[in-house]
Amino acid sequence: MWTAMQAAIAAVPPYQGSDPVASAAYRAAVGEAMCTAIISEQNSPVAWDGTNDRVLDVGQFTKDSFTSATSMPLHIACGDGQVYEIEIVGSYTPAAATGNPILKPNNSTPVTNSFTIQYGVQTQATIVGNFSVAGADNGFLLSAGQASLLSAQATIFTSTATKRSSTHSSSYNTVPNYVSGWMDSTWNDTTTVWSSLGTIIMAPAWTGQIVCRRVA
Repeated sequence: MWTAMQAAIAAVPPYQGSDPVASAAYRAAVGEAMCTAIISEQNSPVAWDGTNDRVLDVGQFTKDSFTSATSMPLHIACGDGQVYEIEIVGSYTPAAATGNPILKPNNSTPVTNSFTIQYGVQTQATIVGNFSVAGADNGFLLSAGQASLLSAQATIFTSTATKRSSTHSSSYNTVPNYVSGWMDSTWNDTTTVWSSLGTIIMAPAWTGQIVCRRVA
């Protein structure tokens, strides 16, 4: 369906405006049924078939829910030079002994200390400032610290030579209440192809939704 839509759109002269589907002339040329299908497709997540990683066209997205999970595979195929956005919203019980939420590319643990991570965290009372550390987490950092409520937005760059993520997260816990943080993670391996977006690891068990959209 998506390929047919793209072919139909390509056959029509570009509409110079903010929303081509909203143009009466465009809708007349493409057809009302096709425009309706385009809108439906744009607003519908791509489902996983249970076996293969999903391949997303630019603009397509996935939406997956998890309950009491510590490992959340995204099931998304990716390649050199692509850009994705990931949004995470959920809750879990903090535990001081566990690590930070991370994304493991290609669904595996890379070589130890193969990541460089910079981050800053601000609580209601203090700012923990701008560190650069070796990647002991062995993955892309998605949030600095555990919290009972967590939301995070990450921009992912899959270029083989510059594999990195940029994330902002906000969370809530009883102490120190609201926490806001930013994280930049770089996978220092410049030769391995990032072929599967990966698996998000959180501990302890986490419940919530993960939305992933391909933007380039």
